[in-house]
Amino acid sequence: MRAAVASVAVGLFLACSSATTQTGTGRESRNLLTQEQLAATNTTSLYEAILKLRPDWLSSRGPISVTNAAPSVPSVFMNGTMLGKAEYLREMRVLDVTEVRYWEAGPASARFGMGHPRGVIEISRR
Repeated sequence: MRAAVASVAVGLFLACSSATTQTGTGRESRNLLTQEQLAATNTTSLYEAILKLRPDWLSSRGPISVTNAAPSVPSVFMNGTMLGKAEYLREMRVLDVTEVRYWEAGPASARFGMGHPRGVIEISRR
C-alpha cells in the first residue's frame, strides 16, 4: 500500500514539474524574455522592451554602501562577456535579440563572478 502511494506521489510530482517546464510558468518565466515577447512590445530598443515587460529588472537599489554612493544597477552580459551596465541596453535593437535572461545576485555571482550586487541581464543574439 505504501509503495502504491509513493508511486502515485512521485508520478504527480513529475507531472507537475514537467507541466511547469512546458508551460513556462513559475520562476523560469519571470527571469526569461523570449523573442516573441520582446517583439510584441512594439519598441525599438531592448531597454524599452524590458522596461515594459520586466521593469523590476532595471530598478536601482540605491547606493551600494555608505562609502560608495553609486546606485546598484544590473550588469549586462552577452556571450559570456560583460558589455556594461543597464544603460547599454538602450543601444541594442529588439530585432537583434533572441532571448534575455535575468540572473539574481546569488546565481549571477556563481555564473559570472563577484561584483554584480543587482544581478545580471544576459542577452542572446541572433
